[in-house]
Amino acid sequence: MLEQVRLVLIAFAIGYLTRHFNPLNWGQIKQIVFSKLGQLSPVLLAILGVLTTIAALCLILWPLEKIADWEAQRSSGYKYRTSAREHLKRRGSF
Repeated sequence: MLEQVRLVLIAFAIGYLTRHFNPLNWGQIKQIVFSKLGQLSPVLLAILGVLTTIAALCLILWPLEKIADWEAQRSSGYKYRTSAREHLKRRGSF
């Protein structure tokens, strides 16, 4: 418990210092990125969009699917497992 509180305080302190001292100037970063993107051709922008979408799928959605599969297998032996339809019948909403 003490370790969790310590981690929360460290995360708060890092967030506060980051916001207070603003080590990353997001305005300058956006200006640089958009000026570079403005120089690209529409074909390259389309390719960049497709690659970004593929990267998002690989880095976010695929691991989430693996976590969901793992959780479903882990909870398959739970003896009080009921479906949503059974819950609705029990409440009288179905």
